[in-house]
Amino acid sequence: MTSLPEELILDCVARVPRCYHPILSLVSDKFRSFVTSPEIYMVRSLLGNEDHSLYVAISKNQTSAIHWYTLVRKPNNNHWLVPIPSLPPMPLHGSYVVSGSSIYVMGGFHHWGLITPSVSRIDCVSHTVQPLARMPTAVACSVSKLVDGKIYVIGGSDTRPRKLKSSSKRIMVFDTEAQTWGFTKKRPAGWDVSQRWLSSVETADKIYMRSYQNSYVYEPKKGTCTIDRILHSKEWSNSCVLDDVLYYYDVRKNCLRAYDLKERAWGVVKGVELGLLDDGSWSCTVNYGRSLAVFLQKVIALTETTEIWCAQIVVERYEGGDIWGNVEWYNLVLDGNACIMNCLAVKM
Repeated sequence: MTSLPEELILDCVARVPRCYHPILSLVSDKFRSFVTSPEIYMVRSLLGNEDHSLYVAISKNQTSAIHWYTLVRKPNNNHWLVPIPSLPPMPLHGSYVVSGSSIYVMGGFHHWGLITPSVSRIDCVSHTVQPLARMPTAVACSVSKLVDGKIYVIGGSDTRPRKLKSSSKRIMVFDTEAQTWGFTKKRPAGWDVSQRWLSSVETADKIYMRSYQNSYVYEPKKGTCTIDRILHSKEWSNSCVLDDVLYYYDVRKNCLRAYDLKERAWGVVKGVELGLLDDGSWSCTVNYGRSLAVFLQKVIALTETTEIWCAQIVVERYEGGDIWGNVEWYNLVLDGNACIMNCLAVKM
């Protein structure tokens, strides 16, 4: 291939799924430059070959800084989480927003315990970081979601993790185009300013959030907030939305749960059982293109280490409303002393 014109090589490489790019980059310096060039993503977009890449924020012990990993496919078709060395350590308990091929990192705790107002944008094409305008108020553990080009930063803590409390009565808003900060006029009525957010998803310009007390549906454009008690009847966390259905893996009951956002009804995805895990287990479900990626973190009591497993599941709804899942693959992706803090799917 190296004897071909560079335009043809670029066209060929652009047709290869991105999960194989780490392998291609080992072929030669020229191939490495191809898979990391902005041009390849322009060609992929024109060809309609865009796919999703999984980025995982990992802390060694839930108290150290965040390091970023990405899921890659090995030549034997197994998958593995590999670190991204060009990305520097980042604050703990920041919030993350995906926009295009970028990840916005909002606030968080420095390793010495101080909250930072810093905001940065990770370019997932070049794996570089760009600092952006700082938040008006430094927060950590907030909910940050993108709606119509604006990132809404909701709640959070203005002190150490053991004394979490809300720091702002209004919601901070970051305009990703103008790169400027502002505030909503007021916090919606019925909002408990002292609560801690445990999980959140965004879909159809609505932000769904869960605290200890209730699950809320916030509509930024209308400035309204309502309580969804049916949604709150399950301890949903680390969830995602695909085709108007919220999914999360319940490690206690060993099942993939589904909540129809339109019908407001819970169900269980049939045909999916990833195996019971020990106490201290944790899960995260991500919208991975047209399927789901489920990360399971298992604590190994004897060695006091962790194993991180991942499954790709294709879900399909049949007549009558039943949802069935098919596990495409399921394998160990990382072992050692590691804790997943967040998982994100980036379209590239």
